[in-house]
Amino acid sequence: MSSMSPADRQLRLPLRDAARAAGGSVDELETPRIVVAASDASIGPVLETSLREAGYHVILATDGASTLELVLGGSPPNLVVLDLALPDMRGSEVLKALRSDKATRSMPVVVVTSHDTETDRVIAFELGADDFVGAPFSVREILLRVRVQLRRRDATAGRAGIISIGLLRLDRDAHRAWVDGKPISLSVREFRLLEALMERSERVLSRHALLDLVWGSNANIGVRAVDAYVTRLRRKLGAARDFVETVSSVGYRLRRPEG
Repeated sequence: MSSMSPADRQLRLPLRDAARAAGGSVDELETPRIVVAASDASIGPVLETSLREAGYHVILATDGASTLELVLGGSPPNLVVLDLALPDMRGSEVLKALRSDKATRSMPVVVVTSHDTETDRVIAFELGADDFVGAPFSVREILLRVRVQLRRRDATAGRAGIISIGLLRLDRDAHRAWVDGKPISLSVREFRLLEALMERSERVLSRHALLDLVWGSNANIGVRAVDAYVTRLRRKLGAARDFVETVSSVGYRLRRPEG
């Protein structure tokens, strides 16, 4: 693991202690905490400064090891801005590690990278990125994306953790799902797709609507990706696969069983 400065280590302290260690008040705990993981001098320091000026508490990590130590070693931040080009490991490996840990499974991650290819986008979203910003980009755009993700996080936190419909049961907090009492293994996107459908049961959702809900409005992924994910989700739902109905020429609906 790479070494961290005393300021970096504050992120690993319990939140109340971190505020006191910084000489601040407990009220500062309301300030969203963001880790920026970027080794490029033209990206990391610029984002760190801009996010600080926007009112966020920011810690800059310049490699994958220190990023994981910061985020997984204590109280997780509210959001991570992640560059795919890190010197010691791929950003995709960092993202995979974050999504594999229960504490950070639903934490917003905004990928920022100069490697803007369709393959990079697909891999990032498949691994659970909440947004993807490729070059050329502006700091203003990234700030906007960060605000959107933080608002979504707050909105999700205000909803009930458990949704049950017929044989289906979904726990947002634990990021788990069951069919007829048996747990099923879902990827991040499959889980979010099921969550979107269950939250809006009996409503027809177009492919564009699902793309926005599950991948984000700036995903730059074709709507046919939704069809592929619905197929995979149905396969995993087993006895509840028919709950997800195709509405011809429109999209999909999750049906509530009668009785």
